[in-house]
Amino acid sequence: MSVLVTYPVEVKRYRVFVKKEWAGIALDGLECSLLGSDASAANIRSVGRFTFDDARVGQADFINRGGSLEMLRPLTMFSGVLDMLRNEKPVFLREDGTLATSLEPVGEEEEEPAPGE
Repeated sequence: MSVLVTYPVEVKRYRVFVKKEWAGIALDGLECSLLGSDASAANIRSVGRFTFDDARVGQADFINRGGSLEMLRPLTMFSGVLDMLRNEKPVFLREDGTLATSLEPVGEEEEEPAPGE
């Protein structure tokens, strides 16, 4: 029996799949309702999958049998989504398929390591 994911979720890890004509990113995360007291690695689960495929872009997002979100996006979005997952933290997935960061100050710079580190 599948259990629906309660969105939003914080994305904790991802896997990338690249094929000849499409690419995909599978997302594992933690439901925001569990953040804090029950935020253990045991509660991280599959929360969504992006498929980047121009041939199927017109199809609607849907909840799969495992209870998580399946999202179809144009192949041109692949590098931007991958860049966000690599460089931003935290990243959240909402039930409408939106991938978002938390509120950050304008012009925030990445910290550089101190010399010798």
